[in-house]
Amino acid sequence: MSGDHAIPTIGITLPARATDSAERQRVERNAAKYRLALEHYGALVIEIRPGDGLAVLDTVDGVVLSGGGDLDPRHYSRKPHPKTGPPDAPRDELELSVARAASGRAMPILGICRGAQMLGVALGGQLVQDVDSELPESEEHSASAGGRAARHWVELAPDSRLAAIMRSRRVRVNSYHHQANSQLGPGVIRAAWSRDGVTEAIEGGGPGFALGVQWHPERMWRQAPRQRRLFAAFVDACRAIRRGGQG
Repeated sequence: MSGDHAIPTIGITLPARATDSAERQRVERNAAKYRLALEHYGALVIEIRPGDGLAVLDTVDGVVLSGGGDLDPRHYSRKPHPKTGPPDAPRDELELSVARAASGRAMPILGICRGAQMLGVALGGQLVQDVDSELPESEEHSASAGGRAARHWVELAPDSRLAAIMRSRRVRVNSYHHQANSQLGPGVIRAAWSRDGVTEAIEGGGPGFALGVQWHPERMWRQAPRQRRLFAAFVDACRAIRRGGQG
């Protein structure tokens, strides 16, 4: 690890750099949202992309598994659903290896949307591949028109790390997803859910910070105090790791 002892270094996982200019700009705009939120709370942010080896974890104090497309269902022993998007194999392999290695080191992990699903699969869980068709009684979790976000309330498990961070049992979130965590791996807990029963957040077992949220706090933190607390808590956990404490 490098840099000032009080400044944690956080790696954000991203896809390989696109050759298409429009796609590259879209990914960079999204990455900038994570970067701004983390830097606001004092972190130094670096990118982790396909092709980077696990040695990159020696240079960071925590990892953000970012949002994006669908994870290949073969990673949780399922055949693709008709509505499952095409996989990004290099990114899948990168994030699964990073998530498992970081978890093995008790390094703080924050998964956001796809990242929450990736964390769940890395820790032995499975996914609902299409909420609308597999859970037909569900409320709106993804709005397709013009990139508009669905919005709904989520309930937080009272004894969860997430509830302690948010200082609430109920929060309103944005929602862009059509997949979600379903069966959870050993020791993983369901930290939040929507009123239709869809899992909205998970936490790894043990005292370390391993949290995945199905919404996009990086798009809400300026206006929503509770979402700011999520980034502040994650950066603090990374800072504690840098100082040799417990995340």
